[in-house]
Amino acid sequence: MGIIKLGDIAGGGIGVNNICIRKAKECDFPMIEKLVVELIEAMDNKEGVDTNAALKSCRNILDDVNSHLLIAEFDGTVVGFIHFTTRNTILHSGPSGLIDELVVARNHRGLGVGKQLIYAAIEKCKQLGCCEVEVGTEFTNANAREFYKSCGFEERGVILEKDL
Repeated sequence: MGIIKLGDIAGGGIGVNNICIRKAKECDFPMIEKLVVELIEAMDNKEGVDTNAALKSCRNILDDVNSHLLIAEFDGTVVGFIHFTTRNTILHSGPSGLIDELVVARNHRGLGVGKQLIYAAIEKCKQLGCCEVEVGTEFTNANAREFYKSCGFEERGVILEKDL
């Protein structure tokens, strides 16, 4: 499959295997919201997750210059999305990308849509001058960990969290 060449991602999308990966627009949110609900339903630990707050946050990220929301579209229907942020750190030579959420609609899983979204996010991070891309998942989510490894990610560290 290889890396997706996005070109000017803000200007439109590109098709790979009948899937178009492009920047999300306001009109995509009804389907994005359904996917957010699917994502929350699939989580092992939903403690502290507020669906309404998540949906509001999803809409707010369109205006954040460091947040990026790409969608996968098939036959005019949004079938997945990836949200990632970029940030500067003290020890890195360039910005660092962080994948926060990735979800593919149940009926489109296992078809390579998730990998296409990952590769599109990686390509966009390269275009933004990032020197790395990170992703985290629940420790118990072995399927996600294997999926990310199949996309070239390596387990190099541990993320510790503290709820506030």
